Amino acid sequence: MKFKLLSLLIFFTLNAYSQVELEGVVKDKKTNTPIEDVRIQLKPISSKGAGYWTGTMTKQNGLYKVSTTMKLPAQISYEKEGCGKKTIRIRTGDEDVAVVVLNCSDEAIAAIIKEQTTDTDGDGLVDKHDKCPKEAGVPENEGCPAEEVEKAGPSLEEIAAAEKAKVDALKASKAKADSALGAKIKSSIKFTLNSYVVSSSGNNLLREIRDLLVSNPSAKIYLHGHASTDGSSEYNQVLSENRASAVKKILVDLGIDSSRIKSMGHGEDNPLESNSSSRRVEISMQ
Repeated sequence: MKFKLLSLLIFFTLNAYSQVELEGVVKDKKTNTPIEDVRIQLKPISSKGAGYWTGTMTKQNGLYKVSTTMKLPAQISYEKEGCGKKTIRIRTGDEDVAVVVLNCSDEAIAAIIKEQTTDTDGDGLVDKHDKCPKEAGVPENEGCPAEEVEKAGPSLEEIAAAEKAKVDALKASKAKADSALGAKIKSSIKFTLNSYVVSSSGNNLLREIRDLLVSNPSAKIYLHGHASTDGSSEYNQVLSENRASAVKKILVDLGIDSSRIKSMGHGEDNPLESNSSSRRVEISMQ
């Protein structure tokens, strides 16, 4: 039994008050079973100006603890349906309340034992204290399954297979991106007769191509210059090379490294249906 009795002086009166703390266990007399959920009240016997009364319920294993400030004498009562009521007077602090027994009926104690011992899921927590009484769990999670279950680590073969799958996925993704980039970047820039000056629409297209190359740093671009059949073949060869070089210069000025760009001229060797459409630089990517 733990019992503390400390005298306190209330300055507004001449009455002595005490700090009272009582703790113990409540059991059934016949079976010696600890009884949970017993209603306990600790209060002064005097009805006026005697201090504060308090109450509690017995917890798991029939344990309880109450504490308050009051003027002695006082009384503590223990009551549960089917087990009757017991009252003990607290006069000087020498009273023994460490173990309190109640006389439960046979029917009542049978029900109490069943309630306090039934463990449906067999996880070691009785149903009344188990938040998941039909599903085995752990005490740390109040009888419910652990939120995270520790698993064994993967084998070396599983790690290798996972790494290979990552590499294959990256290769497939790159191939798909390269294919999509090639489709976007395959285009041409048109020129006027005898000119290798890139038009404003051509400059706009090259800025879009620059953005694609920046977002795909491994891509390389090929510029194929062409000319119409107007003029001599020697002249058209030089003109086609100048057209390809003009496009390359703009891309370099836009920040693309020259090592990623290959330009060449084909003269008038690959004409299209009309001379106007033949004056061009075809752009491709590999």
